[in-house]
Amino acid sequence: MILLKLRLVLKTTTKKDKEVCIKLALPPSKHLGFINFINLALNQDKTVLLSFEKISKKGEKEESKIVGTFKFEGKGDADLKKIDEEIKDQERKRKKQHQKRVQG
Repeated sequence: MILLKLRLVLKTTTKKDKEVCIKLALPPSKHLGFINFINLALNQDKTVLLSFEKISKKGEKEESKIVGTFKFEGKGDADLKKIDEEIKDQERKRKKQHQKRVQG
């Protein structure tokens, strides 16, 4: 079984053109939903709104004042399809194992 790690990588540059990036790990339970979201935005050529939600220790949610919009663009359709298939295959295997545990 291939364990696939998926990270969201955000990059920008400083005033002196030094690259700065942050990598945020996506848990396996969110892989399929994330890929479906990206495919939806790509296939429909829609912009994506990026915003942040602050959650207090009491559970109160507040939308951050920082927002942005962007469009996804595909580097290579073959690579995107390969990742999509790997994630779907991993999800199918996980569901089969779960069924075996529940039935067994």
